Amino acid sequence: MSDDWKGVVARRPLLTALGALMGIGAVGGIAFEASGLLGLPKRKSTYEDLISLLPDRDDAVTVGSAALEGDHAFQARMAAHDLRRKIGQRPLSLVLGEDAVQGRIVETGGWVLPETFAGLCALAAKAA
Repeated sequence: MSDDWKGVVARRPLLTALGALMGIGAVGGIAFEASGLLGLPKRKSTYEDLISLLPDRDDAVTVGSAALEGDHAFQARMAAHDLRRKIGQRPLSLVLGEDAVQGRIVETGGWVLPETFAGLCALAAKAA
């Protein structure tokens, strides 16, 4: 092997570039981990656009698990499609109010819930 490469590559710029790359990697890793520690939302599933409508993900998973106990035919993909179509760009509170007014209420695990809310909770439980 020849020592010609030493004359072409200067040590200081090479070490500076390697240090900068390591620093960028460290800053990126810290930022990624900090987002979880600070409670910032991380995209966890393909249904995150729907699940993020729920005020408390952990409670929604609890309710959704109860809803799924008796429903072995639940298909998350179809439910998500129906929920996206039903909710659209409207506020969730409006959709839940419509469910209540039109009698679209379900009982699951001792809770009496609007149909849309129960579906969102079931989707959260499937995605967990």
